[in-house]
Amino acid sequence: MKEIFSFKINIIECEEENFRKSILADNLCRGRILAIVMIGLETILAVIDVSASILEVDNRFHFSYYLIMYLLMICINIIPLILIRRFKDFQEKPVRQLRNLEIGLVAYITLVMSWGSIVSLMDQKLYGQLMVFMVNMIICSVMYFLDNRKILVPYVCSVLILIFGLPFFQNSKDVLIGHYVNLCIFIFISWLASRIIFLSYCNNYRSKALLEKSNILLEREIEQNTIINRKLTTANLQLKKLALVDELTEIPNRRSFRNHIDMAFETYFKEKSLLSIIMVDIDYFKQFNDYYGHNEGDRVLKVVANQINSIVRHNMDFVARWGGEEFIYASFNTKEEEIGEIAETIRSKVFELKISHESSKTLDYISVSIGTCSIEVSGKADVSKGIELADKALYLAKTSGRNCVKRWSLQ
Repeated sequence: MKEIFSFKINIIECEEENFRKSILADNLCRGRILAIVMIGLETILAVIDVSASILEVDNRFHFSYYLIMYLLMICINIIPLILIRRFKDFQEKPVRQLRNLEIGLVAYITLVMSWGSIVSLMDQKLYGQLMVFMVNMIICSVMYFLDNRKILVPYVCSVLILIFGLPFFQNSKDVLIGHYVNLCIFIFISWLASRIIFLSYCNNYRSKALLEKSNILLEREIEQNTIINRKLTTANLQLKKLALVDELTEIPNRRSFRNHIDMAFETYFKEKSLLSIIMVDIDYFKQFNDYYGHNEGDRVLKVVANQINSIVRHNMDFVARWGGEEFIYASFNTKEEEIGEIAETIRSKVFELKISHESSKTLDYISVSIGTCSIEVSGKADVSKGIELADKALYLAKTSGRNCVKRWSLQ
């Protein structure tokens, strides 16, 4: 209730200019519709007035006075239509022009309501009614959104014209007193209705502004969360990669090998599949590290890993660093003879690198010992058995002079 009588609008300071633009835009839109309607209505009344004057319907009726008032009202409503058309992009204008438009709107409403007061005074001798004033006041009160300061101007001007003019146009004291009483009641009701409508507009604007702010904040939060989630996804992928890739050689590690086996059993594993394992071990690698240093040892591991990885033929073949200087090569459904050829290719490609190894007890260059095994698997437990047998073949290669390939046969 306090807000109805308040001269200050409870709008956030930073939103005040936007609020003024919003309310002015709505008022001009409503004013345009009202102006068009009133021009049409006054034109009809002017035609009726001219026709009645020509036909001499009633000699007591001052047709010329009313015609002047109708034409004046048409002119009053044409002016705002021109201004609205001219300043249609007012929202981009500076605050100074905004204020001029607000003043122009208040002046227009004042003229419309004052016009109603004058016509109501003219009606006293013939009708004794205040209908025109009341209609104009209630229309302007509910059609336009004006704060208490702005609405006082048209109210005060139109009411003063009527109050001070009535004694000169209405001779009956009884009717005059009745007019004043009715005016007091009607003016209060009109003003109260205008305040309720205006406050409702303000509340809706505040709610809309808060909702827009909330949406903006929510959009920003969603955007930030999206960025964070994207970063987390990237980080998780990197962590997953780090967890599955050997940091030094950048080929899959033992965990990645297990994942590959699991995936193989889920996708292309048949009831009985042939699994071939190649175990590769760099000969006298500890002695190499001691003689050349760990940096050179790391370089050798990378080079050997790349050589082995370059031999992979398809997604059913898989290479991983098994640990230390050991590597594993696994292949599903590859013939035993082919596995032997792959193992020999690995051995020769590593030896062809011609990496000097003066601390080797057998050769002058880096070489590898290789053990292979092909086994039918029906479950994951058989994979461990295949690795164990390939490891035995590797041991056999080491005890057979190294730089060779040995196969563990189940037969």
